[in-house]
Amino acid sequence: MPKYLLPSFLAACALLASVSVMAQTVTDVPLSDADVKIKTAAQNTAQTAVQNASSGAATKLPTAEEIAAERARLERMRAALAAERAALEQYKADLVRRQQEAAAAAAKAKVEEDIKAAAQKAAAQKAAGPAASIPPPAKEDPVSAKTLSPEELQRQRQLAIERAKAIEKAVATQKAADAKKKAAAAASAPATTSPKDKDVATMKLRKITQNKVRYVHLRDVAVNYGLTFAYTKSANKVSGATIYDKTRKAVFSTAHRDGTVNGVQVYFLYPMILKNNEPYISEVDFLTCLDPLLRYKTPVKLGMKTIMIDAGHGGTDPGAINGAHKEKVYTLQIAKRLQAQLEKLGFRVIMTRTGDTYPTLQERAALCKKYKPDLYLSIHCNSSTNKTPAGIETYRAVPVGGTETKGSKVKIEKQSANEFDANSSRLAYEIHKGMLTATGGTDRGTRHQAIYVIGNATCPAVLVEVGYLSNAAEVKKIASPDYQNKIVSGILAGLAGYGSFLR
Repeated sequence: MPKYLLPSFLAACALLASVSVMAQTVTDVPLSDADVKIKTAAQNTAQTAVQNASSGAATKLPTAEEIAAERARLERMRAALAAERAALEQYKADLVRRQQEAAAAAAKAKVEEDIKAAAQKAAAQKAAGPAASIPPPAKEDPVSAKTLSPEELQRQRQLAIERAKAIEKAVATQKAADAKKKAAAAASAPATTSPKDKDVATMKLRKITQNKVRYVHLRDVAVNYGLTFAYTKSANKVSGATIYDKTRKAVFSTAHRDGTVNGVQVYFLYPMILKNNEPYISEVDFLTCLDPLLRYKTPVKLGMKTIMIDAGHGGTDPGAINGAHKEKVYTLQIAKRLQAQLEKLGFRVIMTRTGDTYPTLQERAALCKKYKPDLYLSIHCNSSTNKTPAGIETYRAVPVGGTETKGSKVKIEKQSANEFDANSSRLAYEIHKGMLTATGGTDRGTRHQAIYVIGNATCPAVLVEVGYLSNAAEVKKIASPDYQNKIVSGILAGLAGYGSFLR
């Protein structure tokens, strides 16, 4: 029965009960006609109320179909609500999963970044103090970060941030320490020492002329390069001079042409002279030899991409011979080894010969003019009637106004190579130094000689004498592939040094 019919039904029941009680009570006492009428009226009233209640209930109760339809509608609503609730739960689960994956990926990337940064900045961490001052990385394996809770991922991320900050602090500390050391080194260096080169044209140099040769004051040269000047004496007499600083040193002699620059023997064009007890070196030496070796960068911008290698002699010209040892064989072997190494480094290499042929000197010079290389390098072996000499010599063309190392005739005519005198001087010096370091050979100096192929080159050019075939010990070395590789390594080191000189 519907709840809204219950009150009417109860009221009818109560009324009927009252009438029954009254009727029961009345049956025990004789009734008058009036009482009978009252009783009859009460019974009729109660029956009418019950009938009304019954008829009302009958008209308002839902049918079975309506109840089934209502129940089906409620079931549909319940199912839709359950589906909505399930979709909401799935969305929440997906959201949490995506958040966890994002946090895990961020934590993993951060940990990996910290590990990489820590490896790269190991020196900085060491300088900053004990490793304990930097928080350790998270113990958990970053690969399993997906299984961690969002709170744990957040904790790892915070640890990674703290570690990154500690590393940055260590790096900053190291940079500050380096800057402090650099400032201290600069403060202790001479005030005039600077990696910035002066233009020769702006230098104030006292000059004199003696025996038709122009000379410049060596003390003035030292001042312009920020160098200290000092005399050298022999038997209490001035025999030479030295100009130097912490990284550069040049030694000159009044008795002969050879001196040294940074410990490497260098033959100047003229000896140093004294005028009124003041030191002077020839102007041509200053411009074409000394200035290029003291300068940090060349004042002329030149390339260094194409290198021409000239293997000396060949074909009908065997060069120097010592028994079965022939110069033409070893020069080609060394030239090919050098070619292979240069090409591996990306240089373009042009060979004047690749087999046992003999291009004439004029043809070799013509090849240089045709292909216009950036550098020209001629390879030779030395020889002497005296079996004692051994060691390495490096030659460049004689500058105009200069003389050969073993001559006194002043060169007057200009050749194509003289346009590059300064660069050839630096190239010869660097290659000579590189070969000495690589082979441990005897230093016989950088020299000047009227050699056709380097005098007529159209670029900086040098000729190297890698050793003496006439020396019994040295000829065995030159024939050795291992020693040839050392020569090649020395030349490569020299080319690298020359490359750093170029602007």
